[in-house]
Amino acid sequence: MVEKHIKSLLYNHDCVIIPEFGGLITRYVSARINPVKHTLVPPSRKIAFNEKLVLNDGLLISTIAHANSISKEEAKQLVMNFVHQARVRLSGENRFELADIGVFRYNAERKLEFEYMEADNMLEASFGLPELVARPLRPEDPAVLRTLLKERHAEPATVKQPLSRRLKRVYNVAAGLALTGLVGAGLYMLSLQTDYTISSLSPIALFGADRQAEDSRYKELYTADYLPATEEERAKAYENLLPGMPSESGMETELVSEETVVEAEVASETLAGAVQYAAEEDVTTKEELVTKTDTEAATPEVKAPVTTINGKDGRFYIISGGYARMNNAEYSRQEIAELGHEAKVLEPGRGGRIFKVSIADYATPEEAQAAVKTLRQSFGENIWVFNN
Repeated sequence: MVEKHIKSLLYNHDCVIIPEFGGLITRYVSARINPVKHTLVPPSRKIAFNEKLVLNDGLLISTIAHANSISKEEAKQLVMNFVHQARVRLSGENRFELADIGVFRYNAERKLEFEYMEADNMLEASFGLPELVARPLRPEDPAVLRTLLKERHAEPATVKQPLSRRLKRVYNVAAGLALTGLVGAGLYMLSLQTDYTISSLSPIALFGADRQAEDSRYKELYTADYLPATEEERAKAYENLLPGMPSESGMETELVSEETVVEAEVASETLAGAVQYAAEEDVTTKEELVTKTDTEAATPEVKAPVTTINGKDGRFYIISGGYARMNNAEYSRQEIAELGHEAKVLEPGRGGRIFKVSIADYATPEEAQAAVKTLRQSFGENIWVFNN
């Protein structure tokens, strides 16, 4: 109740004293412009507080007594109760608020401080005037210039392409996606095969393997002490290999003279006599030759190991890798054979293109699986069992 009367008195009076508490003083504030918000605030009143104005001037008590039709003593008691409540709140909460007027607080020196709350405009002359917003104005261009600028900055109209061109573009995109998908699927399915290694498909690896195989072949063919043979040495070698064939000078023997023929007959008779004389001396050596021949015939012939498998044999091979060329597979087989294993090359079957290189082969899958565990210590985890 007391707060309502204090606010109504501030509209018409410059000072309203609250007995035993302090005085509220109003001052005029002219209209002002806020350059940041671009607002125009009308004239108003601001309220200040002075705690030294505690002497009762009778304005507040008389107004309360007249408005409520009570005596001045009762009105004074109401004001004293209001002041007592305000001081209790300040002592407990250090804050006391007058609705729509301001807030009271104690500072460090236990003196009252007042903070004005700009809620209502206390100036009657400015009653009803709102806060105006002053937006900056932009000069408008003439109508003709606006039209030209609009046409100049207008976005070009999109030309709709014919249906055939759009279909062709869609077809090209779909074909490219389908081709990419097929290539990716092919590579994925190819990587799932276990009878070859991906590195064997690399053209660089194949080229390097071919060069290595050729280098090793030439190293085996030409040794450090190799010397080319002369024509005479080659002729003698051909006569030993093919004694019944005519020599290169066959044409000259057909043109010999009769004297040469007579000399040949005499030489043949002399040779026959020598052979008859030598036959009697060689009787004892024939027995030795027969004994040696029988001994050589008794010794079994050593067969060359089989290094290439062509066709199905039902055996279980431990495969170390697959190659697209026979040269590369043979080179790998030789490297494994040098380690002391019976390496073999399995030629591709019908419709196949991969030459497989095996480390060893067994008759049963159990033996092959048992050997794989041991061989993986030397050849790695990529070896596997193949049933040919």
